[in-house]
Amino acid sequence: RHHSFLGTMKIYTMPISQPCRALSWACIYEGLKVEEIQTMPGKDTRSPEFTKQGVIPAVPRMDDDGFILNESHAIMVYLGDKFNWKLYPSDAKTRARIHQYMNWHHQNTRRITMALFAPVMRPDLKISAEQIKQWSKEVLSTLRSLEQWLNESPWLCGTSPTVADLSCYCEVGQCLEKFTGLFELNGIDLTAYPKLMQWLKACEELPGFEEAHTALKKFS
Repeated sequence: RHHSFLGTMKIYTMPISQPCRALSWACIYEGLKVEEIQTMPGKDTRSPEFTKQGVIPAVPRMDDDGFILNESHAIMVYLGDKFNWKLYPSDAKTRARIHQYMNWHHQNTRRITMALFAPVMRPDLKISAEQIKQWSKEVLSTLRSLEQWLNESPWLCGTSPTVADLSCYCEVGQCLEKFTGLFELNGIDLTAYPKLMQWLKACEELPGFEEAHTALKKFS
C-alpha cells in the first residue's frame, strides 16, 4: 500500500474548488502538514483508480493512511476531532451550531456558487437556465440569513472563528470584486449587509487566508 511521505496525510484537491479551498485554509490555519495532490474535478475524479479508491467521485478527498473520506465538512470535522483544532471547539453547543450551519450550507450558501460561479466556470455541469434563475433568486435570502446570524455573534457559531466560517467564506468571498466581481456583475450590493461585510474582512485577516486564495487570485 502506498503511504504518504513523512507520515503526512494526502488530500486530493483543486484550489479553485470552494470546499477544497476551505479545507486547505483550515489545515494551514491549524498548522497541519498535508500532501496536496492536484486533482481535476470531472476528469481525474472519473479515473478508474480514483473511483475504485472511494465511492464519491469528487474532491476534496482525504487519505489518512488508507482511511478514505470525502466531503469537506466531514473531513474538517474528522481532523478537528483528531487533532483538537481550535476551529472545531470541543464545547457541545458550539459543535452543534457548526453542524447546524454545515447542514444548512448545502441548500443555501452553496447555491451562491451554483448560481453565480458554476455557470461561468463549470459549463460541463450543464446547469439549465431555469435552474440558474431559481438559485439566483435564493442568493439574497441566504445573504439575509447570514446577516442575521452575524447580528447575534461576530462569527457564525459564536465568539471565535470555526470551520463553518471558512467554509462559508469560500462560497461568498469568491464573488467579491478582488476575486471574480460576480456580486457586482449580478447587481448584488453588499452594503445592505454591514455585519456580513465586517465578517468578510475579519475572515481575510485569519491565518492561511492568503495562501489558500493564491490560485483564485491568479485565476481571477
